[in-house]
Amino acid sequence: MALMLAGLFAGLFDGQPATAVTAPHPVVPISPVAVRPGDLSVMTYNVKGLPWPLASGRPAALAAIAERLAGLRREGLQPHVVVLQEAFIPEAKAIGRLAGYPYVIEGPQSRQGPSLARSLWREWHLGEGAPAQVDSGLVLLSDLPVRKVARAAFPAEDCAGYDCLAAKGVLIADLALPRGRTVRVATTHLNCRKASGTSNGRSDAAFGRQAAFLGAMLARLRADGVPTVLAGDFNQGQRADRIAMLHGALDGVPGAERLDALSRRFVVDPEGMARLSGAERIRERARDLQFVFDGGAARLVPTRVDVPFGPRADGTMLSDHIGYTVHYSLQLANRT
Repeated sequence: MALMLAGLFAGLFDGQPATAVTAPHPVVPISPVAVRPGDLSVMTYNVKGLPWPLASGRPAALAAIAERLAGLRREGLQPHVVVLQEAFIPEAKAIGRLAGYPYVIEGPQSRQGPSLARSLWREWHLGEGAPAQVDSGLVLLSDLPVRKVARAAFPAEDCAGYDCLAAKGVLIADLALPRGRTVRVATTHLNCRKASGTSNGRSDAAFGRQAAFLGAMLARLRADGVPTVLAGDFNQGQRADRIAMLHGALDGVPGAERLDALSRRFVVDPEGMARLSGAERIRERARDLQFVFDGGAARLVPTRVDVPFGPRADGTMLSDHIGYTVHYSLQLANRT
C-alpha cells in the first residue's frame, strides 16, 4: 500500500519539488481591515488537499474554499492570516492566490530517509524507510508583510506509518503589524494515530518526538520575545497521553498559555460559544488548535471566534475538518 501511495504521489508531482513562494499578487488590493492597528485574526484549516484516489471531489471543494475566502475579502472580513494543512495538490496550493492573499508561504519541501542504521527497525511497507514522497502540505497565507520565514521538516526517525510519506514539519513566519510591531505565526501537522497504519504505541511515540521538536524550535525563536500564535492540525484528540506530551513540550516555550485560544473563549463566553455552529465540535475533536505565547512587551488575547468553514445547511462540509478563525487583540505591557 505504501509503495502504491509513494508511486501515486511521485507521479502526481512528476518528481519535482514544490516551490516555496513569498511573492505579492497585486490583483486584489489589501482590505483596510488588514491594516487596522492592534488586531490580528488567524484561521486554521486542514483542507484535505489529497489526490485521487486517496480522496475524491477535492478540486471542486478546494475551489469553493478559495471562493469563500475571496468572498470574505470582498466583504472586508477575510482573516489576516490563514494556515492550511494537507495542501498537497495544486488546487490546494492555489487557494491563497485565488483568495487574493499577497503573501503565500509554503512549508518544508522535502525530507531525507533515515540513516541505514536507524532504517533497520522502520516499517518499510508503510514508507517509513524512504525519503518523503511529497512536501509538508503546510501553507501560510498572509495580508501582513512577511519579515522572516523559518521552516523545518521533522527528522525521518520522528514519524510513524503512512505519515512518513509526507515531509511534515513546522512553518513559522514573522509578520509586520502597523507601527513597526511584529507578530509571529507558526503552523504544524503532527503524526496522526489510527490513519497512520501502524500501532497506536508507535504513532503516539512519533507524536511525542514531533511535539518535542516543535517545542524546541519555538523556544529557540522565542528568545526575542515576539508574541506568537501557533495554529494547526495537532491530531491530539481527547487522549490523555497525547495531551500530556503536547503540553509538556509547549510548556517549555517562554510565554506559553496553558489553555488553547478556543477553550479560553469557552471560559470567557460560554453562551456565545455554545451558539456558534461547529465550535463545540472543534473542541470535542481537539485536533485543530491555536495556542498563544506572550511577548515580553506585548500579549495576544483571543477576543472572538468565527467559523467560516463549518457544516453547511445540508450537514456536509468542504473538508473533513472545520476551518475557524480566532481574533486577537494585541495588548501592550504598561510602561512605568
